[in-house]
Formats: sequence, C-alpha cells, structure tokens
Amino acid sequence: IEYRILIKAIMQLIQYLYRPKQRWHLLLALLIMHSTLVTPSPSATTKSQPTDQTQHRPKMWGVIPKIESTSSKVDFGSHRKNNAEATTAFPKRMIVMGGPASGKGTQCQAIAEKHGLVHFSTGDMLRQAVSSESSVDNERASHISTIQNCMEKGLLIPDDIIIRLVLDRLRSPDCKRQGWILDGFPRTSNQARALQNAGIDPDTFLFLSVPDEVAIKRVVGRRHDPLTGKVYHLDWNPPPNDEIRQRLVVRSDDTAESMKQRLKQFHYNANAVKCCYSNIVEIDGLGTPDEVLRDIDSSLKLVTQGKHRV
Repeated sequence: IEYRILIKAIMQLIQYLYRPKQRWHLLLALLIMHSTLVTPSPSATTKSQPTDQTQHRPKMWGVIPKIESTSSKVDFGSHRKNNAEATTAFPKRMIVMGGPASGKGTQCQAIAEKHGLVHFSTGDMLRQAVSSESSVDNERASHISTIQNCMEKGLLIPDDIIIRLVLDRLRSPDCKRQGWILDGFPRTSNQARALQNAGIDPDTFLFLSVPDEVAIKRVVGRRHDPLTGKVYHLDWNPPPNDEIRQRLVVRSDDTAESMKQRLKQFHYNANAVKCCYSNIVEIDGLGTPDEVLRDIDSSLKLVTQGKHRV
C-alpha cells in the first residue's frame, strides 16, 4: 500500500513538470521524499548500536595513549641524567704524543690511574723486550738486537716491529674492556695509518708541547723505577722514600747526545702524525705535573661536551 501511495505521488509530481509556475513544488516534494527514505526510524535502531554521541566526535590528534601506572612510567629525569653522564664521560681511547721529556709518561700514568685506563708505553715495551733477549728464539733475538741498536743511537724502531707489538697489545682483553691510553705511539705517519687500517681510532689525540731546551734539562734528572715502571725526577718529582731512590736507574737513551737526535727525529715526524688526526687537543706541558694534569682534565671535559676548539 505504501508503494502505491508513493507511485501515485510521483505521478502527480510529474504532472507538475508541465506547469512552469509549479516546478518549485516538485523540488520541495523531492527533498521531503529523500529525507523520509534515508533517515531511519527510531525503531530500526538495534540495542547493540552504541548511543553515546561522543563516538562521533572527530579525533583531531590521533589515538590518545592509555596512561600506565606509575611503576611503568619513563623517568625522564634519569634519562636526561644518563645522557649528561654519557656526554661528559672521559675518553676511553687516547693517544698521547709529545717530545722526549715532555712529561707524557707521567701524565699518561696519572690519567690511567684516575680513570681506570690501561696505560702502556711503547718505550717500556721495547725496554722489556731488550731485557728478555736471553729467553727468546733466534728470530725474535734479531728483532731485539735491532731494537737495542736503535735505542742506543736515538733512532726510531722499524715500523714492522713496533706496529706488531702495539697491535697485539691493543687487542688484549683488558684494553677492550677498560679502554686504553697509548703513550709514545704512533711516532710516524706510517704507524698512524697502520692503526687506522686496523680499525683503531682514538677518541682523543693529546699533544703535550714543551720547548726543546726545557726537555733537555728534564732529561738530566730523570730516573726510572724498574720495579713499578714509574718515572721520577730528582728535582721536580722525587721518589717518596730512600728504598725507591736506591733502585732507580738512568735509561740508556737519556743522554744529551741521544736526546738531541731524538728531538730532531720527533720534530720531523710530529707534524705528519698530527695530520692523520682531527680530534687533537694541545696542552702546554710546562708547569708542575699536577698543574698539567688539571689542564688536561679540564680540556678533555670541554672536548666531551663539544666546547673545545681543536
């Protein structure tokens, strides 16, 4: 019956098409019919359909995350603190370069003890190798003889020998675990490139600058402790007691003649080595050991914070 009424109404509306003055009535009737057919009646709504009008509100900012309990919240304060600690962390891989008697051995030792790094000096490694000459095979004995000859004449050790010693030491577990401070190596651009080719790059390259005349004066009173490996100076850094003083020795390469040759070699190679690195921090090596160490600490802290100009 409803469809018959609808058809009859449509036919009547069509008749209006032939009456120009009544065409607007047709438009009005069509609009009324459209709203009647599209809009569902209240009875057609099922109980399973939600009636909460809030579900139709537009979500302008996406899905709002569920708020977790306080036990699972992220501690943004501790996160910032951890980042700050990481930013100001002391370098764990360091190369320290300086001329003979620049104080690099003393400073490397102090830095290693303060920050828990593994400190090893190529000079100490070479002297230890020379002292063990009697307990090695013929091939190693020939290398040791070369090392001893170079040390007595103030010449550099051949790269193939010293590079092998250093790389073996850097790959040891304690260096990988604690970090390291490399004292007196590399001394040539070839040695620096050998480290880079082996994938060994320092966090910081520390350069101690000391005038030649001061370095020569320092050599005169320098003494070496064969038991602990520590370096003392009779005037500026004397041993703490007579027992240590009595066992101190003068290194064979700490003579005036050897010193002049070593300084000449150092200046020849220093610039070439520095060109291999970009993270160089230059420190004035004059002053007491404590003063230089404070300068090193403050400079390296600025480096880790990105405020130091190399």
